[in-house]
Amino acid sequence: MIRALLFDLDDTLMDHTAAARAGVDEWCRQRGLDTGQHQRFAAIERKWFTAYERGEVSHQGQRIARCREFLGEDMDDAAALAAYDGYLAAYQSQWRAFADARPTLEWALASGFRVGILTNGQREMQQAKLEAGGLALVDVPLIPTVELGYPKPQRQAYLAACDRLDVTPTETLMVGDSLENDVLGARRAGLRAVYLDRSGKGEGDVSSLSQLTKLVPQIAS
Repeated sequence: MIRALLFDLDDTLMDHTAAARAGVDEWCRQRGLDTGQHQRFAAIERKWFTAYERGEVSHQGQRIARCREFLGEDMDDAAALAAYDGYLAAYQSQWRAFADARPTLEWALASGFRVGILTNGQREMQQAKLEAGGLALVDVPLIPTVELGYPKPQRQAYLAACDRLDVTPTETLMVGDSLENDVLGARRAGLRAVYLDRSGKGEGDVSSLSQLTKLVPQIAS
């Protein structure tokens, strides 16, 4: 029986991709660079955040590396972080929750499930996202893997999240947009998982969080 739901945050509850695209353009304008470099920025982001998830760099270290590579400048750590703050400010101004996010969280709570948000981001930023998106619900704890010491898709991240919700892995359903981080990694840890594919290409289990209201009771029974 399913007793708890764990949600990813970026591109599951909050529209990270749209915010990042707008943020990158604004950052480039501020630095006198060409706009429209979304794909290049996203590729660099994936490269270094994956390195962080593998434990090869720290969370702060991946920010430094991303900034240096994207700007093509040889900066020391402090200068890179200061430059990256320009992107973060532009990115933060664009934070929006998906329309189905809060209704789904409220439905899950009303249905008696224990609910948590498992994210690879740092608490300060991810909590600010929840507040900006109207998703900072008192009964939905934010569980940043940076504090756990094991980012998704490492097995320990999901097990620690289950401990936080006081449930076993087999009683927990993970929901997210990343096949590796939110589905395969969760399943390897013994959780059940639902793959959210908002692209509409039909590659996921659901294309909207609103579909969980029908799917989860079937899985939970």
